[in-house]
Amino acid sequence: MKELRRDLKDFKRVLHNFHLESQSLSPDMQKRVLHLVNTKASITPKLIKDILRHGKV
Repeated sequence: MKELRRDLKDFKRVLHNFHLESQSLSPDMQKRVLHLVNTKASITPKLIKDILRHGKV
């Protein structure tokens, strides 16, 4: 799988979907999320909730 970057259409689609749900990710949080995805970390519902609630990765 190719490395995901903030300027790619796929990531922009994810941000757009967040916007439709009245959510947003700060640029710093975007970098953290991309790092997690690119390092093939397990993305679980708990991880997503923790990130959204506390900004922790």
